[in-house]
Amino acid sequence: MPLDPQIAALFANAPEWPPTRSQAIPQLREAVRASSTAFPTLEVPLASIVDRSIPGPAGEIPVRVYTPTGSGPFPLIAYFHGGGYVTGNLDTQDMIARALAFGAGAVVVSVDYRLAPENPFPAGPDDCWAATQWMAAHAAELDGDAGRLAVAGDSAGANFAAGVALRARDAGGPRIAAQIMFYGSCDYPSTETPASREFADGPLLSADDVAYFWELYLSNPGTEQNDPLASPVRAADHRGLAPAFMGTAEIDPSRDHGEAYVRKLAAAGVATKLVRYPGMIHGFVSWLGVIPAAQQAIDDACAFLAAHWPAR
Repeated sequence: MPLDPQIAALFANAPEWPPTRSQAIPQLREAVRASSTAFPTLEVPLASIVDRSIPGPAGEIPVRVYTPTGSGPFPLIAYFHGGGYVTGNLDTQDMIARALAFGAGAVVVSVDYRLAPENPFPAGPDDCWAATQWMAAHAAELDGDAGRLAVAGDSAGANFAAGVALRARDAGGPRIAAQIMFYGSCDYPSTETPASREFADGPLLSADDVAYFWELYLSNPGTEQNDPLASPVRAADHRGLAPAFMGTAEIDPSRDHGEAYVRKLAAAGVATKLVRYPGMIHGFVSWLGVIPAAQQAIDDACAFLAAHWPAR
């Protein structure tokens, strides 16, 4: 299917993006931040949005807490932003967090984990795991229900969500009710896939961009690529993991790695839902209010959550 016409129109009016490898890391981060604020903020009714810090393995972790209207205790969602393990912060995926808090009627805690290359693997996953454990332990403080705790993320953040689900299973808790992933990068790109060949030049994300971000993320790719916290698809056993929703973009060189993870889960008897959004590209859920498919993906994820929250 061709590129969605609305996506094509956005790119037709956008300035040319310099090659990712040609940009200094601070320049790249600023470009990502600026692009995330190019559209109006999604206005949804929430009770509060509060920035704070929580304890982490290497110091305080900044988080942003989104609380819905109504009476708690609410379900809890730990949200991990995308950005190729190298870029992104609490602002870049702010609209996704808002939409999930509203759509799922859940307290969302967005996590500003440490970024590569200054903090390579496993710093980011360690922060996300610590934040999820903190949420479970402090559910009452958040007006949340630790028995209804999900993890979610987009792109690199989806990888982290899958890793947290693995860790929680292996540690015997906290119990994860669902893992919600948008265009998850769930495997090291050591081999070509049909999507990485067909969409090698993007748009927005190229196969070389994917490879470059992994180069910055892993210090020792020869061994770390096989670590399940880096490549969740390579875990020895996927049985007993949390039910999983994966929304992928059709025109995305990393598409097949996310879909492979869902197939692994399904083969292990895990409840899954995979939706491939036609004509969409990597990152499309960030364009809430601009691209209808972005809201559809949020609605699909929230419906999956509603079906898998444990009974109160």
